[in-house]
Amino acid sequence: MITGNEIIKIEQEKEIITIILNRPEVRNILDSEILIELGNHLTKFENDDKTRVIIITGKDNFCAGANLKELMKKHPAEAETFSRLGHKVYNHIENMGKPVIAAVNGYALGGGCELAMACDIRIASENAKFGQPEINLGLIPGFGGTQRLARLIGIGRAKEMIFTGRIIDAKEAEAIGLVNKVVKDEELMEKAMEMAHVLAQKSPLNLKIVKNLINKNHDIKKAMDMEIMDFSEIFASEDHLEGIKAFLEKRKPIFKGY
Repeated sequence: MITGNEIIKIEQEKEIITIILNRPEVRNILDSEILIELGNHLTKFENDDKTRVIIITGKDNFCAGANLKELMKKHPAEAETFSRLGHKVYNHIENMGKPVIAAVNGYALGGGCELAMACDIRIASENAKFGQPEINLGLIPGFGGTQRLARLIGIGRAKEMIFTGRIIDAKEAEAIGLVNKVVKDEELMEKAMEMAHVLAQKSPLNLKIVKNLINKNHDIKKAMDMEIMDFSEIFASEDHLEGIKAFLEKRKPIFKGY
């Protein structure tokens, strides 16, 4: 069964729900509209006793990050609101009492990489690309990337990826622990569904309990709040405008440090 609106499609196979970001023409970039819609779907399926496992993927590409043209228009207060929205949705994924699988195809950059990291298990196609390139745009990760990336791959590797803004392929992502498994492009959804069926056979109560125990970290909320405030403060700088403008104009940015 397929349902959903234009920007998000929903597929259901028995107790497994697949949420498909459906803006392929812009590589499924994120804005407030799609984040709110994603959050609404998560709430619906979390409260549905018949839903046991959720898969999140994107049509043609997983998600290439935030809408840069929209970001350029934001003032610090608006940037804080946007960051808090992203954190709310991604924290919902991480904390909901059901397993969530990211089936990553193509680009998973910036907010897209952060979306994948908020999921419990990441399965990637061979053509997948991961990165937190915000530094190249005069920005910083704003949806939990500074915390989740370090938890997944270690502080040293996380610093390298975020400091350089380097984009890595699926093979390297698997080697450093960013993804659980890499599969052939044409087998991505099949393998994600296989994993979902395995999890759907487990005790929902036990999965909820162990997910909560594994995720338990009393310091992370404070760190996430700091990320939100620092992300919004960046929007008072000239460097963030220069970074995004240079990217859109296909030239190297000239950063001044303020």
